[in-house]
This record gives sequence, C-alpha cells and structure tokens, in this order.
Amino acid sequence: MSNSTACQLLVSANTLDECILLQALNVPWIDLKEPRHGPLGRPELPLVKQFANRMTAGSSSKAHWSIAGGELPDWNPQVDQAYLEAVCLRGTHRTDGHIKWGLAQAERTSDWRVKLAKLVEQIPSPKQVILVHYADYARVEAPEWSTVLAIAAELKIDKILIDTAIKDGSKLTDWLEIPEIEQRIQEAKQCNFQIAIAGSIPLDQLAELSRLEPNWIGVRGAVCRNPKDRTSTIDPGLVEKALAQVGLSRAEVG
Repeated sequence: MSNSTACQLLVSANTLDECILLQALNVPWIDLKEPRHGPLGRPELPLVKQFANRMTAGSSSKAHWSIAGGELPDWNPQVDQAYLEAVCLRGTHRTDGHIKWGLAQAERTSDWRVKLAKLVEQIPSPKQVILVHYADYARVEAPEWSTVLAIAAELKIDKILIDTAIKDGSKLTDWLEIPEIEQRIQEAKQCNFQIAIAGSIPLDQLAELSRLEPNWIGVRGAVCRNPKDRTSTIDPGLVEKALAQVGLSRAEVG
C-alpha cells in the first residue's frame, strides 16, 4: 500500500502464471494466496519463493506485493520462519515484501497480542505487516475494529485490510453498510493507517467503493473466469475492467 491518496487496485493471484499475467496488466499491487485454504490461505513455500524472486527481479514491474500469511493463531514462529525470510528478509536492505495476517479465532486465546508482537519483531519493518480486520468478526471469534486499530498502532503497523472471513457468497457490504465502510476508512486515515478493503467485492461496486477513498481495493473472485469460484483462473479481460472501474472513479474525483 503506497502513500498515494488515490485508490488503487490489488489483485490476488494463486499461481506464478497469474502473477506474470497481473504484472503484464500493470496491476499496482499483486498478492499471493491459496483461496482453497480460506480468506487468507497461505501458499506453499516453494511457490512463495518463486513469487518473491519474480517480484524482486530487476526486470519485473514496480508493483507492490504481498503474501497471505493465514490466520495468526495457526502460525508457528519456529516452523514458519522460512516464510518470513522469503518475503521480508530478502537481503539487508530489502523491505519490499509484505505479509498479511488474519485474526480468526484469536479471541479464543489470551496471548495473540504477544504472539503478534514477537512476529513483528522478527521483520525488518512493521510497515511490512498488513493486519486484517474481518467485517464478520463475530462469526470467527476475531477482534472487533477498535481492538485491531489499537494493536496495530501499538506495534507501529501502518496497514490494515478490512475483509470478510467466511466466503459464503456474502460480500463486504452485506456486513458493513457504505456509510460504515466510509467511517472506518476515515478513522484509519486519521490514525495515519493505510487502509484497504476487500471481501467478495463485485465489479459493479468497485467505482462506488473507490469514491470512499481507501488506499486499495482488493479483489480475487470478481476477476476470475467464474466469479463465484475464487479458485478458478483469473480472466485478463475482467482485470482490465476492474482497473478501469477504479481508474474511472479517480478521474471523476479529479
């Protein structure tokens, strides 16, 4: 998430071929996830390494990039250290990779804040962490909005994603009305956070949601050949339509 105030598009890939396609289409932020493993399904480590190498190659596009790190309670700091090294520790001065963590089931334990703090300490910069707030947090025992804001500020994490935890066909606006989304975007910005929104957002909502001025809008299903199947292949024509919808909104605002 850049420091630009204009809303831009984030698209999640789940293969290296999709990553290459998104680079060719000049998508501003490319994320890697495994949609079969949940809203923040973590990809296999070999693919993560290939993706990171691709995104940091000198001939690659200038897109921002991230991987989905899954849910914080499932993270094993010892076993999963290799993911941090692949994404966030690529040389002494490389801090261009980002990792997203969700907080589903975090409220079942009392030590999730300590666990998150220890993980953040292992990363060169807390600005490489994207902390996720689920709009449907009560369904997955995740923290409420104010708690996520507070812990992010405490740990100097400056990027927050609002998403949906359960991919059952419901979309972000089924859980938060437009004025509520706008209010959370403004609250985040007032606290100097960069803010992204996602959650089964369809193409026909992109322009409207872009006008709320989040830093980023994330999509996956909306640009798949079968929009109802997040595991289906990305359709380049739909990616171009998504880019146009966000671009149209920026042009209207300007």
